[in-house]
Amino acid sequence: MIRSPIPIGKKVASNRIVNQPMECNDGDSCGNPTELTFKRYRKLAEGGAGIIFIESMTFTYKSRARKNQLKISEDTAKGLEKLVREMREINPHPLILFQITHSGRYSGSDFSNVVSVYPTGDPQVHLLTEKEIEEISQGFVKATLIAKQVGADGIDFKHCHGYLCGEILRPANRRPDRFGGSFENRTRFFRETMEQIKKAIGRDSFLLGLRFSIYEGIPGGFGTPGPEEVEEDLSEPLRFAKMVEETGMDFINVSAGIPAITPEIVRPTKKYPEGIYRHFGWAKAIKQMVRIPVIGSGYSYLRDGKNDLKESDPSKKSFLYWAEKNLKEGKVDLVGIGRQSLADPLFARKILSGNLDQINYCTACGGCSVLLGSQKEVGCAVYDEYYKEVLRKIKNEI
Repeated sequence: MIRSPIPIGKKVASNRIVNQPMECNDGDSCGNPTELTFKRYRKLAEGGAGIIFIESMTFTYKSRARKNQLKISEDTAKGLEKLVREMREINPHPLILFQITHSGRYSGSDFSNVVSVYPTGDPQVHLLTEKEIEEISQGFVKATLIAKQVGADGIDFKHCHGYLCGEILRPANRRPDRFGGSFENRTRFFRETMEQIKKAIGRDSFLLGLRFSIYEGIPGGFGTPGPEEVEEDLSEPLRFAKMVEETGMDFINVSAGIPAITPEIVRPTKKYPEGIYRHFGWAKAIKQMVRIPVIGSGYSYLRDGKNDLKESDPSKKSFLYWAEKNLKEGKVDLVGIGRQSLADPLFARKILSGNLDQINYCTACGGCSVLLGSQKEVGCAVYDEYYKEVLRKIKNEI
């Protein structure tokens, strides 16, 4: 099942493995891809996943989460076009999708402006006006046009992990204008932006989809029943998923949590391995609501069954076991790996060819997260000597 192709919109993914967007903070001072960036994505292209997401790219350096975050703009279009071209020269089969974002309140205060959709209690955080939100919407439209122009197969309109688009969706967003309060108002930014994007690009084979956090795990977060509530309630996320499909989007990539606040919800670890089961359930709930392809998350933790899940038979708790099981049972259409794609960019090729003993499995050590949080270049600090040395220097400075 994992080897079988699947139609997505008017295109086809050659297999069911997805390289999730992984920010690696290795652009130049203007957001262009550097040789480190090219090296990473050339390897991922060689790895042969059905879909490769190019990491979360900002369309504005005024508010960005990473000091050296990749930028999608007219200034960087030439470099991005080269990136796509080089990936396709290595392997023409994977779908290459750009994840486009605005960092919102998770912008870096040391090098950009921190902004928010609703009050945070911090006077240093700028509360966006209605006009500014409309301008951000236009930024997404322009970025999508550039993604198409440089040769990407489509975009991921990022609504996950606490960034601006996800923040707008929350019940805690009680803005008094047309972008806050009711569910209709909180989804207005998504609807209006998508309408403008479709008008701008035309509906040919270019793919449109999004990744969103189905449950954030914070008071008033998306996936709770009210502005101050904390319990999980998927009523609104499921309504939103149906809206995504009705808007004409081609796929939904399901995630959860906010890395800066609720990391154990985002990515299962040794502390909370059972978090992977929640991800299975969340993807299943969305899959039951829509007919467009659904991508599941959290699979990196499973590795070859050497994990802390409470199952005595290692063969029944591995990546391959759960990926095949969930695909065959129709609980998900594609399976996503994030950290595992850093540990071994050739993971998909090795899985699909049966060379399981050659895989460098992610150990869930968290080293890549430390690198990202320290505003350093990000990669696997277990298997790659370059990133291992960067992490060592960070630890020596602490």
